[in-house]
Amino acid sequence: MHEYDPASFSLDPNNPEDAELIGFFVAELPDRMCTLRTAVDSEDFDSIRRLAHQLKGAAPGYGFPTIGDAAASLEHCLKENSVNALDQIQSELDTLISLCESYTKGS
Repeated sequence: MHEYDPASFSLDPNNPEDAELIGFFVAELPDRMCTLRTAVDSEDFDSIRRLAHQLKGAAPGYGFPTIGDAAASLEHCLKENSVNALDQIQSELDTLISLCESYTKGS
């Protein structure tokens, strides 16, 4: 399981209200990954790109820059390769999902 990176928070994890927001972000990760998998199964690349973009923007502010980086990498891959590089897109997607799941294990 990955640890939070307090140095990257735009929120203060020691503030109870901010800690609640961080917890809410982590609690939403399984639903986001389910939505992402559904988009993959239906080959809805626009939704995959949108979801990756959302995570790219949101995750670092909650203290999860590695999720943001993985989402940015997936988004970039989708923009640059469209559906012509499915293996690379799948690899980026697997990395993002695995990373998100690592934060929610045991929570």
